[in-house]
Amino acid sequence: MQQVSKITVNNMGGYVFNYSVQWLDTNGNWQTSDWNSGNYPIDQARTTPDLGSIGVPNDALAVTVYGHAILGTSGQGHAFVQYVPGSKNSATYNATGTTFINFAITLQG
Repeated sequence: MQQVSKITVNNMGGYVFNYSVQWLDTNGNWQTSDWNSGNYPIDQARTTPDLGSIGVPNDALAVTVYGHAILGTSGQGHAFVQYVPGSKNSATYNATGTTFINFAITLQG
């Protein structure tokens, strides 16, 4: 897993988009941040603040995004990352497809 302290999502889909951050806690439950990127259009990107500052704990087993195509589909990002406090790395996901067809949020390799 990529070790990161922030996440960026590029909106490459045919919709207005927003996302929150989800993490798998040590009990095996998914938690969702209160932080949200706010709505943004195609060909724009938003980056989280440091994941720890929005509630992701140091011992999270996995971290990803949960995105929403406005007036369409919602879903979790494909592939997970690891939150490492102090990391200079940022994971980048691409949101693609349309509101209902081929909607996907995929981690760049």
